[in-house]
Amino acid sequence: MTTRTRETTRLKPHWSSIFENGTGARLYPYLMVMPAILIAIGVVVYPVVSGITSAFYDVTLRTLNSGDMPFVGMRNFERVFADPNFMRASLNTVIWVVLNVVAQLGLGLALALLLHRIVPGIGFFRSGILVPWVVPSVVAVLTWRWMYDPSVGIVNEMLVRLGVINDYHPWLGDTATALYAVTVESIWKGTPFVMLLLLAALQLVPKSILEAASMDGASGWRMLWHVILPQIRVSFAIAAVLTFILTVNNFNAIWLMTEGGPLNSSEILFTLAYKYGFQRFDLGRASAVATMLFVGLVIATTIYLKLIQAKEAD
Repeated sequence: MTTRTRETTRLKPHWSSIFENGTGARLYPYLMVMPAILIAIGVVVYPVVSGITSAFYDVTLRTLNSGDMPFVGMRNFERVFADPNFMRASLNTVIWVVLNVVAQLGLGLALALLLHRIVPGIGFFRSGILVPWVVPSVVAVLTWRWMYDPSVGIVNEMLVRLGVINDYHPWLGDTATALYAVTVESIWKGTPFVMLLLLAALQLVPKSILEAASMDGASGWRMLWHVILPQIRVSFAIAAVLTFILTVNNFNAIWLMTEGGPLNSSEILFTLAYKYGFQRFDLGRASAVATMLFVGLVIATTIYLKLIQAKEAD
């Protein structure tokens, strides 16, 4: 190698040195996260924006085939509100969400307080309670559907033997019980997740605070309400928001157990949107329902988090 070649080689900067100072150093962090940002845009942002946009266009099999999808403004929303099933699905969604959130938070907190105690074999019980959460959702739903079977289901067998009911009952086939039967499965499946979040928060509460409160005479409900809950309010808020979002989007439970029936008695907005889109092939109306769900989730979550922040500021 000649002297000139060696000098030229030394003058060429290495790629690693470009990002050590100056503009390259400022761009380096952004370049590192760029692949993740592009994936998030393609997987999350684009579908959301596309779904919201479709709510304002006439998107059906006919228009998709012709390539002409005219702008219809709020017509899809008007057609959704004119559908009598929409009001029934909205009411069912409220019942479905309220029962799930309240029951999962209450049972999750109770189990977390119970498992927070240090007793022999507590690790075994902690692992056992997590089983419903780790079971795949489809497996859990199909298992509960078999348990609810009106002829051979274990639920009817147990209730008859305990004297709660006199005869086998079609829990998923009765308009009065279908929604609540599915709710029981959803609570069973989601409670361990809430318990895990709150148990982790309880283990971070300083023992000195609990001991000081105990010396001041706090115990039982007073200890829970005035000492423990304020210490874990952030984790409790996160658990409430996540439970709310997961419950609204819990499509598998209702669809695989009842498909929104019988007679739309267990229909929620998520299953209604699915029927619009994949049974009636009216993607415009399906997008309208999905958009309303999305906006509702954003508003409810924002209000709840603002209330928590305001309480912390006080």
